[in-house]
Amino acid sequence: MLRIIAGKYRSLRIDSPDANITRPTQDRVREAIMSALYEQMENARVLDLFAGSGALGIEALSRGASFCFFCDHSKKAIQVIKKNLNKIKEEHAKLFFGDYEKALEQLYKEKEKFDIVFLDPPYRLRDAYKKSRELLIKYNLLSDKAILIEESNEKLQGNYGQSKDYQYGIVHVRITREVVL
Repeated sequence: MLRIIAGKYRSLRIDSPDANITRPTQDRVREAIMSALYEQMENARVLDLFAGSGALGIEALSRGASFCFFCDHSKKAIQVIKKNLNKIKEEHAKLFFGDYEKALEQLYKEKEKFDIVFLDPPYRLRDAYKKSRELLIKYNLLSDKAILIEESNEKLQGNYGQSKDYQYGIVHVRITREVVL
């Protein structure tokens, strides 16, 4: 069981899919990420692209985000996210079951823009980081002041904006502002 750390859903326990399906972001890493985004969270439109349990997106909603779009390719993960959102009766969320590339294409068709984007793909999908960034820009899905948060098990390569890297044990987090390719 995971818990929401702060905000209006503080201490709420949420479910997580089986460990072989997802790898939830640790509490201390989520807390560090949310602390770094504190000022930008209020009324932000959030994209949780590889959502897993939905913990990052729900934490963002708990801390004042106005909307979160959750995407995952696992049916079990989507069922768990739906269950977690039902616990909090959150209506400012949308779920997409399927491939992240198709989700981004759909968001383009809907003319969506996001202020905060969480990229935490399965570590084995190394190309997903670069491909996601390229599609976010190609489809013009980022607001003018968008922030991109990537989590990986290794240091992320390349520089594509004002980036700051953090490390928490084996977890590497990059927060990028003013995203460019």
